Amino acid sequence: MSGVSIVRYLLANHSALTDVVPALRIRGGDLPQGLAMPAIAVNKIGGQQENNLAMDSPSYLVTQRIQVTVLAKNYDQVQSILPLVLSACPLSRGTINGHTCEGVIPDTEGPDLYDRELDLHSQTQDFMVSFIR
Repeated sequence: MSGVSIVRYLLANHSALTDVVPALRIRGGDLPQGLAMPAIAVNKIGGQQENNLAMDSPSYLVTQRIQVTVLAKNYDQVQSILPLVLSACPLSRGTINGHTCEGVIPDTEGPDLYDRELDLHSQTQDFMVSFIR
C-alpha cells in the first residue's frame, strides 16, 4: 500500500491540482458511487520486492507500478487535469508521507476511455514508485 499512499499524498498536497480536484476526491482504491466529478483514483497495478543477498533483512526495496485514473464528465477536463497530475508527482525521493521513498518516476500514459453508461471520460497515468518496506 505504500506506493499508493506516496502518490496519493503527492497529489492531495499539490495546490494547483487540488484547486481543480479537491483532496477529498483523490482516493486510494475504488471511488465510492455518487462521488462528485472530477475525481482521481490511485491504485497499485503490480510490484515486486528487489532480491538481495540479505533476504532475511528487516527492510527491503519494493518497486510498485501505481496507476492514477482521472475521471471527469468531459474529455477536455480530463486532458487539462493530466498535466497537473504529472506536475504533482515530479521525479522525487526522500521521506514522503512517512515512507522512505527511493524514487517516483512517471511511466506509461493510458488510453482515452469513455463509459457511456456513467457518462464519464477517463485516462490513466502510471508511476513507478520505489520505497523501503
